[in-house]
Amino acid sequence: AFRPVDCAAAMLHSIRRASLKPNYLPRARFLSPFSTLRREDVMQHEQSQQTKPLDPAVTPDALRASADRMIGYYLALQKSDGSLLGLDDASHYCKLPNALIWGGKIAEADAMLDFCVQRFFQSNGDFTSMPQPRSGTNYAPQAEKTLHWEFYDFYAYLNQWWITAGVRLSRFDFVGKAFQYVDQHWYNPKTAAGILQEPLSGRYENCIFTSAHLGFTMLHVGEWDRAKAIGDTIVAMVGKQPHLDDTTLTYYNRFDDDFNLLTCFPDDDPGVKLAAIIKGNEAKQCWWSLGYPVAFLAHLHMVTNDSRYLSTAEKILDFARRCHPDLRASIVSHKVMWGAALVSNLSGGRQHWDLVHDIAGHIIKVGQIADGRVMHWDWQRGTPYGEAQVIDQTCEIAYWFYVTARQMEKSEAARKHA
Repeated sequence: AFRPVDCAAAMLHSIRRASLKPNYLPRARFLSPFSTLRREDVMQHEQSQQTKPLDPAVTPDALRASADRMIGYYLALQKSDGSLLGLDDASHYCKLPNALIWGGKIAEADAMLDFCVQRFFQSNGDFTSMPQPRSGTNYAPQAEKTLHWEFYDFYAYLNQWWITAGVRLSRFDFVGKAFQYVDQHWYNPKTAAGILQEPLSGRYENCIFTSAHLGFTMLHVGEWDRAKAIGDTIVAMVGKQPHLDDTTLTYYNRFDDDFNLLTCFPDDDPGVKLAAIIKGNEAKQCWWSLGYPVAFLAHLHMVTNDSRYLSTAEKILDFARRCHPDLRASIVSHKVMWGAALVSNLSGGRQHWDLVHDIAGHIIKVGQIADGRVMHWDWQRGTPYGEAQVIDQTCEIAYWFYVTARQMEKSEAARKHA
């Protein structure tokens, strides 16, 4: 039986970089004080969600209206070349093209991809903020890649957002080369997994979240067999989780090449570890990292009709349902909302719609401000990273709101015709 290493003494949320790693820029430590649930709190919280009525204010029309305001703020900044006024880092454009496509702003999305290709696309298939990187390698230093330090650790994450948007707009001028770069350097054939931190030639870690993102990209480019192989890896690693169902309530995202979950990291480990371990009894976790594997597995179930993928997605959602109430009152739970909507529509049940309504309702009522942006959450205010986060989160939520609205309509139509 799988026995994880006892790592209670390790600092699980350290993001300090080793001093000899020149590729990384200094960043603040996100070590917020946590509110912790007791055993009885977990049980009471889980029971209360079973009978709570859904938020009637969360409707497809409300989601689309909110998303329209989100992308509307940035459309007002778009220039004739597709760029946004005053915004010149790759991270500023990561998620907006897909949101624009789902919001029906096709010409605007295509123009933005024109700008991204002209400004950020490199001859090796990578995207970097520096027009002509000095490094001359397939792994640019952070100063050349992006000001967004989380995106730098999840190095190929940004690239794949533009690949999926490019597929939707038939942008074969860059999609093939861009995918080839990601496939060659950020896919681990030994584990059938996506990797992060450094490329395959360096000090990398396998990651469930990163695997889901890569698997979703592979579905877009028609690599269905390898997408299924990634899905099988995720099923296996979720199956090895030792604390999804007990009151320890912990989820491990990272694993080694021998398929052992990485349950702790030394304090001086290079790499962002905020999303490596999700401590479900505590607030202010990286809830988004739970949502992507749920959504990817739901899509993989659509392709294969393999029940393993849907049941594993539901297993992650069952864990999410038992987590700290902060999960339902955090804007960074947006991917959980997306995944829950997909699974609920596929399963035909009501079980996870309350997650969708709670998360979306919080974003609309609390997170979003009058000008359309999602601002009421914790980030480094007044810093370049903090401002990039506002753009990133606002545009991603718009995308998921459009998708979730459609899933709600599909579910309602299915019930009417049952």
